[in-house]
Amino acid sequence: MNPVRIHIGVDVGKDSLDICYPDGTKEKARNIKSCRTKLIKKALKLGAIISFEATGPYEEALADECLARGVRAVRLDAWGTRKYAESQGRIEKTDAIDCEMIRDYAMSLSESKLHFIKPRSQAHKTLKRAVSTRKNLMKARAIIYNQYENLPDAEMRKCLDQTLAKLDKEIARIEGECDAAIASDDRMRELASRFQTVKGVGPCLTRVVLAYCPDIGEFSDGGIAKMCGDAPIDYESCTIKKKAKPKRGRTDLRKAMYMAAVSASRSNHILRPIYQRLVAKGKPRKVALTAIARRIAILLNNIAKYPDFIPAQDPKDVARAALPKRGRGRPRKTE
Repeated sequence: MNPVRIHIGVDVGKDSLDICYPDGTKEKARNIKSCRTKLIKKALKLGAIISFEATGPYEEALADECLARGVRAVRLDAWGTRKYAESQGRIEKTDAIDCEMIRDYAMSLSESKLHFIKPRSQAHKTLKRAVSTRKNLMKARAIIYNQYENLPDAEMRKCLDQTLAKLDKEIARIEGECDAAIASDDRMRELASRFQTVKGVGPCLTRVVLAYCPDIGEFSDGGIAKMCGDAPIDYESCTIKKKAKPKRGRTDLRKAMYMAAVSASRSNHILRPIYQRLVAKGKPRKVALTAIARRIAILLNNIAKYPDFIPAQDPKDVARAALPKRGRGRPRKTE
């Protein structure tokens, strides 16, 4: 007989932790190291699993401390927790209710469905922070650039020119940090090199995949497509049959895969004919690009899953690489 799992539900906030213990008692504590240590000691004593929602950076300290002390911890999807609460008739949303629903939702899932926290290398943590910082800098650059286009005042345009130059410099520096983090980790370095043998997959997509999907290679084809938000999701009920559309997925992965699909639809010798065939059949271009993005996600997952897997190369590129390299030529005569 399988042992009964017990969970401690924690609603992690910026400054506080709302905790619901297995016996139903609740506690509010500060999100500081001493309070987190006290929580971990109680979990060790009870043999409980600490469960919390993904909240961006706020739960990272708790997750790292659980790993260091050997306490199993689970990161839950906030959307799933909210839907579970509504299914239990808990339409209200407060921190005290959320920590209880987190505990109950984790208990309702089978162990195979729980996403236990895994140890990550320091290089991966650095890469994830750098990729997130670059995303925010790119957003700021887009806002300033859009304002710049419609600004008639020369002085203000000069000010924005300087700001754009500074942002471009910082973005280049952050990209260098991303590449350094990838180069310092053996697995990430190897995957990055193999990923970029695929036409249409460049450094930006590689950084995003390694940062936000470190477990790539452990998914099925359908699983990685859902993770990237590129899998068509069926919706049927009795006589109602809606058109299958992609839903949810990780936003950053979905955006990066889409832009890679745009590039691959023009340059990849295998994916370009598929895109053209879909468009010729009357599919909207965005639908065809989503199909290409799904194929790229599956391809990258297979590259990570099978070390001996080599993506097909464009015969033109192979023939071009086989040509002898030309010499530098004779220097010009100077009179």
